[in-house]
Amino acid sequence: MADLLDEQDDDQLEETNPLEESFAQATNFLERSTDHFKQEQLLQFYGLYKQATVGPCNTPKPAIYSMAARAKWYAWDKVRGLDGTAAKMEYIRLLDQLAPSWCERSTTTAPEPAWVSVSRPKRLSEEGKPDDGTSKSLIDQIKEDDLDGVRAILEDCSELAEMINGLDDDGLAAIHWAADRGNVDILASLLAVEGIDINLRGADGQTALHYASSCGNVECLKLLMQHGADRTIRDDEGETCSDVAYNQVIKACFS
Repeated sequence: MADLLDEQDDDQLEETNPLEESFAQATNFLERSTDHFKQEQLLQFYGLYKQATVGPCNTPKPAIYSMAARAKWYAWDKVRGLDGTAAKMEYIRLLDQLAPSWCERSTTTAPEPAWVSVSRPKRLSEEGKPDDGTSKSLIDQIKEDDLDGVRAILEDCSELAEMINGLDDDGLAAIHWAADRGNVDILASLLAVEGIDINLRGADGQTALHYASSCGNVECLKLLMQHGADRTIRDDEGETCSDVAYNQVIKACFS
């Protein structure tokens, strides 16, 4: 009987888990509001959702001609370093950033205390400590599309090239994240730094040009090529940036 009561208590805790409730609200809202987001943003949400609900990407990479499927695969595989909880928190944080008033427009209701407790979860630093807004890394700022934050770090750092060319725990550098997120102004700020490696290979041997191409970020793609990015580099699977292109519009940029 005691075991049954313990199981019942566990079930009740799961049912009232504030993060689960907030994540459900966020996914329900996004399903009804896809027209309000850019394609690259929807890909970010897709990758985080799959990571949160399934775990690390466990399917083979789709064939080259299946461009949309490949873009989804890359979006999912890119967040393989997050556990389920972190992926859900990042999903909510991203929605908070892109649509700050989304919870007011959501028709899904949840107990107010639970909602308030995680509607804007604290950002964690790379060391796993709560970020107080003053100690965010360069990559944190890029992920949040904070151009002013990026510029402040670039102005204050004495070894810029070394910092920008450094890889994070996901095997990606600042230039990869900027190309992935599609923020051309941030990417331009990074490319202006002397000593930056525009052809730096990250996870799976891919360059910033690969990420801009697979995510469909045309302006970032053009900017990288204007700065001399090498379009012939092949990743660990032998694919060029043209091979991983999100669609025909992107592929046409290489012709």
